[in-house]
Amino acid sequence: MTEENEERRRQRKVKRTVRLTTMEDAVLRVLADRAGLTIASYLRKSALKMPPPDTGRTPSIDRQMASQLMAAIGEVATAFRDAAHLVDPQLAETTMNSINEYRIVVFESLGRAP
Repeated sequence: MTEENEERRRQRKVKRTVRLTTMEDAVLRVLADRAGLTIASYLRKSALKMPPPDTGRTPSIDRQMASQLMAAIGEVATAFRDAAHLVDPQLAETTMNSINEYRIVVFESLGRAP
């Protein structure tokens, strides 16, 4: 943490409470997670137009697992493409379509476009 961020953090003595619906809370969590920020940092950045802290927070375990799954899907797709000539062409096409569908789902879970 930079000296400036440390100083800014020490100055935060006022705490505000807000009530949210379950849906509002879920949306807020997703938006903060996509931005790679804590909810408090995301709210400060959004409402007060303050810059986020210099150090990014560690991605949630869900994002880490989704990223690992994306890497595994890539490895499977590559291995299958390399061996596709050994199976029926229709089966190869169906399998690659399924792999691509999984890939799209994981991309969307990360909030990214395929």
